[in-house]
Amino acid sequence: MTDLDEGVRFKTTGTFAVPPRELFRVRLAGSDPSGDSKLQDSEIEFTSAGWFEILLTVQWDSNDRMGRRFAHTAIPDSHPLHSEAIEADVLADLSDGRQLLRGNTIFDPSSPVRSLALEVWQDSPTPTTIIEASIEIRRLRWA
Repeated sequence: MTDLDEGVRFKTTGTFAVPPRELFRVRLAGSDPSGDSKLQDSEIEFTSAGWFEILLTVQWDSNDRMGRRFAHTAIPDSHPLHSEAIEADVLADLSDGRQLLRGNTIFDPSSPVRSLALEVWQDSPTPTTIIEASIEIRRLRWA
């Protein structure tokens, strides 16, 4: 059995456009009062080792229904913690344009799995708007 600590959320500060066919690193803002992580440029660095649940949310403009939408959490060893590619019209129909992903892993500042970043991609013919994006981090504990 596990318990979840209250999480900390790093999020965008406004809407922004994602250019077509370009992997785009999302700039997040926020701070972690627990001290488990810190924001360094567009990357969340873990300052203490632990098992963490990661919730990724990307709210795409649901009125733009062309192309595909992709989001993932990039970690330094190039294997994403989680990722999803989905047709824009399917995403709009299913969740009004919201991509919601959940994963968990052990982060350790002295290992290759020491940080993560939110990256997005889309392939519509023109830039596409993201209304809001965030990563929420929750420390998991064994009971």
